[in-house]
Amino acid sequence: MEGPLAPPGMRSRARSCPAMDQLAGRLVRFLGGEALSFPLEQVALEDSRPFQRRVLLAEWAIPRGRVSTCGRLARRLGMPGAAQAVGGVLAGNSFPIIIPCHRAVRSDGALGGFQGGLAIKRALLEMEGVRFSCYGRVLGPLDDA
Repeated sequence: MEGPLAPPGMRSRARSCPAMDQLAGRLVRFLGGEALSFPLEQVALEDSRPFQRRVLLAEWAIPRGRVSTCGRLARRLGMPGAAQAVGGVLAGNSFPIIIPCHRAVRSDGALGGFQGGLAIKRALLEMEGVRFSCYGRVLGPLDDA
């Protein structure tokens, strides 16, 4: 695996099962810089509570190269006062990269939090074409997703 986010020595297990092999291959290509999105068929969203599922689907819908905020996602879900609850769901996202929670930033454009650390979050966003100011804030429009 090569690319800006590829951990040295990372190898996928050979032939775990065809669906997982395909997903692993897509993840490797994504981390290598290829512009990919991920289908949700292999993600067990049916095990999530309804609010969690709605938040995760809204986050999944944010296009590559765009970002949104928890407040915007909450408003999109018809729950304008639920920004903190949205943030809580994203903080516990069990499917990072597949459901790209790195695309949620603070309302002032600052990165906010990320399970993998802020350096990885910024690297993922930069790989997707998101630009940053000299103060580390996202430049450009926020997605209304």
